Amino acid sequence: MEEDLKSLARTLVSATNALAALGAGSYFLVNWIQYPSLEGSLLSNSKGSLALVGCAVLLLNALRLLYFRAGRRRDLEGPLLSKAADGTVHVSREAVESGLRSAGEALDEITRLRVKVLTPARKRTLVRAHYLAPEDVSILDLSSRLRTVLMERFGKLVQLESEGKLELEMIFEGFYGKSKPAPVEVEQQAVESEPVESPPFTGPRYPIDEEESP
Repeated sequence: MEEDLKSLARTLVSATNALAALGAGSYFLVNWIQYPSLEGSLLSNSKGSLALVGCAVLLLNALRLLYFRAGRRRDLEGPLLSKAADGTVHVSREAVESGLRSAGEALDEITRLRVKVLTPARKRTLVRAHYLAPEDVSILDLSSRLRTVLMERFGKLVQLESEGKLELEMIFEGFYGKSKPAPVEVEQQAVESEPVESPPFTGPRYPIDEEESP
């Protein structure tokens, strides 16, 4: 809550300063254009200087707006904030992407996984995963499994605020190869584990060897 109030105060101050500077610059320019020959006034003594001042103010405000936009983009591309019991931890975005990619690639069917973590809004985090899969797998089932793995791994890396929202987008880009056949050892173990049924009893078989008498 305190951070929200500080952010709101900074926004109001910046907006007030920008509007005041824009108003002053526009006032000088309009007076210089509409009243080019006022005698005995401040504008008549240094019309060119005032015009330059107005243009400079407008230019500075334009640069300031570009600076604020660039700063906002840097905030969106910077580290993620993880809430802990004793404070806030900054987690590198690259580290989070690497951890999510390793967790997703642990699934045998996932191939060439690319993960991008975006923050389109302050309290919204978007994880976008691009992947390939073999031809003979269910894409819906695989996407659901990948979503679950990525969500669990993200929760271990970053703890969002209570108002924070995590969204995951699964983007299937195409097929790549086929599923790997089951290992031979696994098949042999499965065969060996099957119970061996003894043949049913059908009576004595002839000839029966007689025991030799002593």
